[in-house]
Amino acid sequence: MSIKKLNPLKNKIFKVLTGSFRNSKRINLLESLPRDSEIKVLITRPNHRLGNQLLITPLIQEINKQFPNCKIHLIVNGNLSYILLSNYHCVETIFNLPKKPFNNIIDYLIKSISLISNQYNIAIVGCEDSNSSKIFVKLSRAKFKIYNSGTTKLNRPEHIAKIPIYNLRKFLDPSDYLTDRYPKLSIKLSRQEIEKGNQRIKALFNSNKKTICIFTFATGNKCLSKKWWLKFYKELKTEFTNFNVLEILPNENVSQINYESVHFYSNNLREIASVIENSVVFIGADSGIMHLSSSTNTTTFGLFNVTDPKTYGPYGGNNIPLDTNSVKINEILERIKEAIF
Repeated sequence: MSIKKLNPLKNKIFKVLTGSFRNSKRINLLESLPRDSEIKVLITRPNHRLGNQLLITPLIQEINKQFPNCKIHLIVNGNLSYILLSNYHCVETIFNLPKKPFNNIIDYLIKSISLISNQYNIAIVGCEDSNSSKIFVKLSRAKFKIYNSGTTKLNRPEHIAKIPIYNLRKFLDPSDYLTDRYPKLSIKLSRQEIEKGNQRIKALFNSNKKTICIFTFATGNKCLSKKWWLKFYKELKTEFTNFNVLEILPNENVSQINYESVHFYSNNLREIASVIENSVVFIGADSGIMHLSSSTNTTTFGLFNVTDPKTYGPYGGNNIPLDTNSVKINEILERIKEAIF
């Protein structure tokens, strides 16, 4: 039997195991930590996907805000975080575990032992639904371990990026954890990167028109049909004649509009983000590139038809998640007009 077929059983066993994990007994003493101290914080999110790694940037911002002199260590899979978090100077160490642990068991164990040997003031789960995130917090040598908000659920957010912040605030500042203000995703582009993105768009269109970005791909059932995208693209071009339309292509080099628009691809995620930063709006289905867009300052319209927009939708700024099961194309176009004009 292959390891892949054993995954459902493995997940059930780990869920039962991690379900017994509890926050540190003296977790209420967390608020006594001096805010100006150089504390060490471990965030666990061993996942290689672009979106999931960007979704921990609000937690990083929150910790850095609460403890300006902190040093943050991350547990992730793969090498994306080195790129995505290159301008987060509070991130001191990234433990990039192999994407496939059983195929790289020695490397996995060496890095796991290395991180377990460190001492931390705080270790926090980057995603409550991740068994591996919980296990690494459990194994860590941290004074304060945070898995969840305990028994408190009052005003608990639904969004996956906000939940760990809520959990942290619950114990760090009990008087303020009910606030609905949360940091948004951010890739922290530099001025130089933004200017390069501007020059890239000018080279693509050779015009002074403002640019609308679209991303037509998504994995599995999250990907809207070619019929839907072709209809949307046709109506978008009709309604926004004074705008450039740029399609961002995925690594798979596929287009749901058959490459009818000017298109752009780069294997540099920060370059893609810089191009999106220089557009007026971005429209795309639930995907890593949608989260990349929401980590810029450009208004992002996230299109959802399978996953829950309340959990994964773009938020902050003027970002808007839309359910294409109930929202029609003409309504989406009206929302875009409101955002632009």
